Amino acid sequence: YKETGEHLAFMAEKSAPVNGTLCGEWMVIGLMRSGQPVDASVYSRYKSNLVDVVKQKKGVLHDKKYTEYSRVVMALSSIGVDPSNVNGYNLLKPLAEYDKVIWQGINGTIFALIALDTGIYEIPVREGDGTQTTRELLIQEILSKELPGGGWTLQGSVADPDITAMAIQGLASYKGRADVSAALNRGIDKLASMQDADGGYSSNYISGNGTAVKNLESTAQVVIALSAVDVSLLEQERFVKNGKTLLDEILRFQKADGSFEHIK
Repeated sequence: YKETGEHLAFMAEKSAPVNGTLCGEWMVIGLMRSGQPVDASVYSRYKSNLVDVVKQKKGVLHDKKYTEYSRVVMALSSIGVDPSNVNGYNLLKPLAEYDKVIWQGINGTIFALIALDTGIYEIPVREGDGTQTTRELLIQEILSKELPGGGWTLQGSVADPDITAMAIQGLASYKGRADVSAALNRGIDKLASMQDADGGYSSNYISGNGTAVKNLESTAQVVIALSAVDVSLLEQERFVKNGKTLLDEILRFQKADGSFEHIK
């Protein structure tokens, strides 16, 4: 764990995180979650880089993929920066446009809910025609996309571990509701049934051709999901295969320098 944090910190200090999925917001979130000491300039440079992007794009990070806004909101929240005022732009405002949020599919819906809940943000009032986003609409949209037998997928009719784990993360804050609790339990059961003999997972979205590929991220998403609902789930017998746990599987992907591989 310490080696991983040190490696991530080294990468961030060598080249400051920028706006994007690679060496971007996920790195910022990972660093903050790790608790690893990092020079404060790393986060200030990330914010400065983001401000430049927002200024250049006039507040429009993407006109279709609204997960761009969700990811940035999550990263800013993690470092204690108000996403409602980034160089004068309210990056929460696009998430108020429900029709555009769900256009991207279940992925967009899930991460909008997660992003809004990172700071328990009040959803801005949308402008013009269209449906106003509410947390209830986002929850109901996720619930409506549950597959028969439990679980979720980006497309098709077969549950995917990544999307199922992400949906569980989004719904975890609402587990006190009967409808949500029931869906969560079915999703958790589905994840347990999909776990392989090594304690890990394969996803259909890694190869690009529909072939399931064993990878680290799928297992990591499941760990986050179970931790969000009840961390004791990680030790339950149903998530131990041949004596191997989810954490055992994750460590199989660790390299000598402390970093992790995507695919072995």
